[in-house]
Amino acid sequence: MADLSDITAFLASQSADAIYPNGTSQSSVAAMDCRIYEGWPLPDKLDKDMRGLDDNGNPRVGGPVANVSVYAMPGTGIKIFDILDETYVLRPAVHGMAVTVVNGVINVAGQPTVGEYISLVCDGNIVFSQTGASTAAILSNLAAQALPTYPGTGATATTLAVPVGHSLVVRQGAVGLLGKAINRQRQSIMITVWAPNERVRSQLAIAVDILTKKNTRITLPDTSQAVVFYVRTSNSDDQQASGIYRRDLIYDVDYATLETFPGYEITSVNITIASAAGNAQATSLT
Repeated sequence: MADLSDITAFLASQSADAIYPNGTSQSSVAAMDCRIYEGWPLPDKLDKDMRGLDDNGNPRVGGPVANVSVYAMPGTGIKIFDILDETYVLRPAVHGMAVTVVNGVINVAGQPTVGEYISLVCDGNIVFSQTGASTAAILSNLAAQALPTYPGTGATATTLAVPVGHSLVVRQGAVGLLGKAINRQRQSIMITVWAPNERVRSQLAIAVDILTKKNTRITLPDTSQAVVFYVRTSNSDDQQASGIYRRDLIYDVDYATLETFPGYEITSVNITIASAAGNAQATSLT
């Protein structure tokens, strides 16, 4: 499921792309080093970066380091009304085996994906279904399951013979991943540029703001999408005496909380029909 940390991680990564459009091995858009991270800066570390000092307080090779922080603003999360009744396929089921039936003998090529299974519907109403770590294991499991009902059933590593009475239906299934949004929320995110001078502040903030506004719909690791809305920009110059020039870029991000669960392909159905006039029931397997 998508988490607030996924949002801040994406915006931090996107800010890095904006500031280092040619990669971090090349110069930034402000022609100086820049530190980009999630969370709020440590005051002592920020002060040393602005003054061009290393962690020990010595002059740093390369001079000052600008900072860009991506911070989820406390107390700004709200629920968004939405009708949440859709289930989505996040990862389709994938088959690794190919199944054919020739002269009543089941032939299987390939190897199963994790959780893949084969189902047999024998004589219209008897179902056998098995999974396994390999094709040979699946066929062996099916043979063991069918043998008490159909004596003479036999399996090899790639084939299965079941002496049915009049019909044999073979189906294969696998496991996919389904998802359903159980909540939508909006969170305010503040991307702050901390720079040693006004020129650097403007160059970094402009680059980050343009790319963020350009990519307002983002795909999160769980495949759900978030939408980014620009809110406001503000400069803070009260720390100029300390050589710190700050600009806040504030955005609202709408994203979903996604519940995920396995989805199994249906290979047989048990239908029970009850009589309205009495308690008699009829059952059909397909």
